[in-house]
Amino acid sequence: MSLFYKIGGLVIQTEDNFNDFAKYHLSNYQTESTEHPDICIQTHMNCENIPLPEGTPIAEINKRFWLKTKNNGYAFYDRVEEFSDKVLNALVADSEFRNIEVWHCPTFLLNIEEDYRAYYIIQKILRFALLMHNGLIVHASSLAYQNQGLLFSAPSGTGKSTHTNLWLQHAPGTIIVNDDMPIIRIENQIPYLYGAPWSGKNSIHQNIRVPLSAFVFLERDVTCSLTPMDTMEAVWRLFDAIRKPAIPDLAEKSLDIVARLISTVPAYLLRCDMSKEAVETAMTALQ
Repeated sequence: MSLFYKIGGLVIQTEDNFNDFAKYHLSNYQTESTEHPDICIQTHMNCENIPLPEGTPIAEINKRFWLKTKNNGYAFYDRVEEFSDKVLNALVADSEFRNIEVWHCPTFLLNIEEDYRAYYIIQKILRFALLMHNGLIVHASSLAYQNQGLLFSAPSGTGKSTHTNLWLQHAPGTIIVNDDMPIIRIENQIPYLYGAPWSGKNSIHQNIRVPLSAFVFLERDVTCSLTPMDTMEAVWRLFDAIRKPAIPDLAEKSLDIVARLISTVPAYLLRCDMSKEAVETAMTALQ
């Protein structure tokens, strides 16, 4: 049975291969069926002999081997020779990441009980498909306040989630859009912030879309201050907050989108502690 989800403004058609955890988090994004989805995913589960995709090798990262196919599309396969001589997962996509076929090996080969692969492969596919629609998935915590979006980025452990939770305490009406992996897209020259069902250990996300008003890069300090950021520094900080594609031409496309976003949306450096004053200082980015 086909299911349809709308995530980041894109309609995804896929099959029902999800466990209860995945179904719960995807439920708020389910949408009506359509004859022309933006992304169509065909999944083969429990394949003991996954065919090796054909193409020209272009990259290898952490035992994932990327290929350029003969029709100018993309493919990858996972094989850990020290673990198994079998292909464990494989994917073949067209050049626009519109039509994708995926193969997953049986769970016993991976020695796992709960299978989340069908859930997380959608995220992996979206990371590439969004590039074709001026969009990115960003490692950040994000919120909406008075119909304005704010995205807070910082290295893990800095306090992004703690800071956005302070908004819930001190700025009534705040909504956490996504606490770990929000989506941002440029549509008709306007950047928007979207919720997405993957949101880290806190699992906080909402299926909403608001205009993105500012990027805020966090640093811990004992006092609070907000200063505009140098454009190039902001570009590299935002680029550092996305998962760079292993494929060179897609990595270049992602950098181009980052540069366009920074040229459109104000970026600030927020040095702060974890107090009400930090919220009040950050709020000036919306003004």
